This record gives sequence, structure tokens and C-alpha cells, in this order.
Amino acid sequence: MVRLFAACNYCSRNHHATKAKKFPWKMALGSTAVLIIFLFCYSSQLFVWPNVWLAKKADSRNATLTPVSGSKMFLLNAYLEHRTWNASIRFITIAWRSEKIDYSCVFTCNEGLVPSPAKLTVHPSHFWFPYGTADLLCEIPPGCSKLRAAVTTVGGSTSNLTFLPVRNQKRRESNFPVDFTICHSTMFNKYNNVLQFVQAMEMYQLLGAKRVVLYKTDCSPDMEEVLRYYRDIGLIEIIDWPIDKYIKVSSSWIASESPGDLHYYGQIPVLNDCVYRNMYRTKYLFMHDPDEIILPLQNVTWYEFLSTLEQKYSSDASFYFENNVFPIEELEESGKYNLSQWAGIPGVNFLRHVMREPIPKRHFTTGKLIVNPRRLFEISVHTIKKQSHRTVEVPYDFARLFHMRRRKNTKLKREDLVMDKALWRYAPEMIRGVDHALSKMDLPSRRLNSAVHP
Repeated sequence: MVRLFAACNYCSRNHHATKAKKFPWKMALGSTAVLIIFLFCYSSQLFVWPNVWLAKKADSRNATLTPVSGSKMFLLNAYLEHRTWNASIRFITIAWRSEKIDYSCVFTCNEGLVPSPAKLTVHPSHFWFPYGTADLLCEIPPGCSKLRAAVTTVGGSTSNLTFLPVRNQKRRESNFPVDFTICHSTMFNKYNNVLQFVQAMEMYQLLGAKRVVLYKTDCSPDMEEVLRYYRDIGLIEIIDWPIDKYIKVSSSWIASESPGDLHYYGQIPVLNDCVYRNMYRTKYLFMHDPDEIILPLQNVTWYEFLSTLEQKYSSDASFYFENNVFPIEELEESGKYNLSQWAGIPGVNFLRHVMREPIPKRHFTTGKLIVNPRRLFEISVHTIKKQSHRTVEVPYDFARLFHMRRRKNTKLKREDLVMDKALWRYAPEMIRGVDHALSKMDLPSRRLNSAVHP
């Protein structure tokens, strides 16, 4: 293959010109040979664009989403895939599922730019929307750089390619920068659940998290200040996610409730991107939202908890936790944690909701996951779609997913709910953490209230 690349490039150069002038028949024969080799190379997707083109190529990453010219596809990020037989690049993408187009990855190589055939895999979790999450997997040709790559349609224009930096250059199986990272999917619709978000961040830190990755479409001015604080202390990594500027997104998981071209603000491509983004930066990923907490019941921290799970199931497994809904319509009657210092802070108070719905015998699996990202290939909202190892459902009495949301089963009465105060054992430390964090934030709503009520 490398020799063929060299032959194409060699035959196209001008150093045969002097000799050819002396032998016109040789010049004709040589031109024909060059044309045949050129056409063969091009039809085999092995044509090497000369180095002079390199200066014309974009090498920036200004947008979160990169459109692929000649198609409806958008690229999120490119990742070096260490788990394939040959060195490969995996692009996480959003693809129009009915579109039948062949793609090529383009690499920078010693001889110029080299395309490589791309294998497209559309993920099964698309909830019947026209757009779905997809992977493009390309082998890296010998002698080509792994530092950046682009995507083009086969036979399409090769001008103005946008080269993305290739992440995950270094592979790790130990000595990770952090042990636990939280993957939040998307923050949208002027999100303003300030109190609950701050409580979640403080609880995550108590339990052992060192990083929270958040994909943000938009939020309220108060939440901007909250995010600024947690970004400044090094807890939150914010990824801009202006998905609604590119695609008509649904605000629901199903099109009948909210029409659109992509499921729930692009939640699934974000989750897959978060897995690959953090594959070699963290030991475990917690895949849940800020209104959820995976709480150990027989341990205090996630360190003790995961150590126990590893001993029983190995560190290669991923872990599923069934959904336990704590309806926000139901308040704890004593008002013990209806704290005056939090009055006026918008959002739900975790500590005031201690009544949970019993899990029905027959139900959809709507729980969340703790995963070993190096064993995953595809993930959905509640399940792993492709992995190299197994998923273990964690026993109900060992740990529990606390989910504060509106009532899910509207037929249940209060007396049908179960009292569950397990979160209260963390209340003193959580309250101190929340109070400290809020004291460091300059919330616009507080400034406004102070001006109105001096």
C-alpha cells in the first residue's frame, strides 16, 4: 500500500520532463501510465494529495459540532482507538439515519493527505428520530499522523476540510488522574434548578468525585454563576453544546410528545462522547444527571463501595442501579431541613423529599450506570449497548439511585410511598458544603432581591 502511494506521487512529479522531450513516444507512453495509475489510486481511495494542499486545510476546533460537507452528518470529536487490531481513529458523530453515503477519513502523512475508508455504525438507540448517534471508524494508513484527522464524503469536495485534534493519544489501564468522574448529559431550556445542582455537586465531592463533565446548551444567569464557581475550583468541565443551532431537537424522549429530528437535545451522542473523552482520564464514570445520586448504603464513600464491587465482580464490570423516584410533590412533614438560609434559592431541596415510589414488578429499566469506560463501545441513556465485559445489577440493599423528579406513577397515594431517609446521614456535611459554596457565589437573583428589599 505504501509503495502504491509512493508510485502515484512519484509519477505525478516533473522530474521525467527532460528525458521525455528526447523521446516523444516515451512521453506518450509515460502519460498513459500515469493516467492509469492515477485513476486506479483514486478509485481505490488511495490517492495522495500533495503537501502543497496542507497549507489550505483548516486546523482549528472552534465549534463543538463540525458539519461534513455533502451530507447531513455532524462530527463531535475524534478519538484514537486503542482496542482495534490496527491503529484506528473513531469519530463520534450524529448521522441522518436514512442517508446512504460512503465516507473517508483524511490523515496528514509524509507524502501529503491520505484518505482511508470509513466504516459507519449507527447506534440502535435513536428512539425513531431521523438523526441518531453513529461512529465512523478508520484505520490509520502507515506513516500517517495520529494527531489530527478530517472526514469527507467519497467523491465529494476535498477543499476546506476541518481537521479535528485526535484525543486519547495516551492509553492507560492504571494511575488515572482521577478515580470518579460524573457525566451529565445536557443542560438546556434555561436550566435554573440551582439549589439541587449545588447540593448534588457537594454530595458528589463528599462521596469521592473529582470531576463533573457537563454539556451545556443554555441555563439561567444564576446557573451561569454556579457553573463559574465550580469551574474555578476545578470540579466542573463545561463543554459547549449548541445543538439547537444545527439540528431541530426534541425536548422529549419520544417524537409524539415533542417533534424534532434528534432525541432529547442530543443526550445520547453526548453520553457516548463523554465516555470516549474520559476513557483514559478516570477509573470509573458515573452516568447520571444532577437530580440523581447513586448512594452507597453499606459504605460511606464511593471508594469503599467500588472496592467491594471490584472484589466481587472485578474492575472490568459495569454496574447498573435501578431508578428510585422520590416525587418532588411530596414533602417531609416536620420541615427539619426547610432551612432559612436557602430561602429564595431557586430549585429543589434533596433533603425535603424522603418518600419514594415502590419499584413495580414489571417496569422499563430506567436506572443509571457506573461504567468502566475502557470496556465500552456504545452506550444509551439507561443501558450499555456494546461492551467487552458484562453489566452487573447492584443489589437493592447495597446501593440505591436516588432520583428527585416529578411523580412518575400518578396513581400512587402518599400512603403507598416508602419512607427513605438514607440521604440524611450526609445532611450535616452537605449543608456545610452548600452554605460555603453559596457564600462564594454572586447570584444575580440575590442581588436583585437585595435591591428590592434592602
